[in-house]
Amino acid sequence: MDSVKQSKLASWIETLTNTFTGFGLSLLLQYLYFDVWLGFPLHIADNFLFAVIMTAVSIARGFTMRRIFEALHIRRPLSPFMQAVVAERYRQMEAEGWSHKHDDDHPKGQLAQAGAAYLIGPDRKTYTDYEGDEEAVTVSGRLIFPWDIEWWKPKEYRRNLVRGCALAIAEGERFDRLKTKRAA
Repeated sequence: MDSVKQSKLASWIETLTNTFTGFGLSLLLQYLYFDVWLGFPLHIADNFLFAVIMTAVSIARGFTMRRIFEALHIRRPLSPFMQAVVAERYRQMEAEGWSHKHDDDHPKGQLAQAGAAYLIGPDRKTYTDYEGDEEAVTVSGRLIFPWDIEWWKPKEYRRNLVRGCALAIAEGERFDRLKTKRAA
């Protein structure tokens, strides 16, 4: 699952770590199986060559399966906006320190209300119903923002949308956690 884009360096580190771990496991398991279990000692050069072959086969298999899954559209990559929302949700938890416990301490709907405030944005907007009736409502995100003014920090339009969606996710996660606790 693509959730948040990984840097190229992090991808290389992950790939190399995975490859060398597989190679090391192959060497170890071959030794345990052939030398210890079967009592058939393999020369270290043969063990090494077999581990190289199995590692190459494993890399080719992994690449082929990834391409097949991509061709069959089994994985659904996230759009850049969805990736930004997920990254913002993690930023809120990791950089801001808003833990699950912190989120759970908010009253029901408060995180969603804060998210709605960012989705509406800081500008005053007038809304009418679908029939265009005379009764109009003028609102800005600040008017419905549930916390102190120092926490209201709107940015540009897309950034506000990302923040609002991430807060809605926090509310949904909070709901699911508390629902699970109540059911237990």
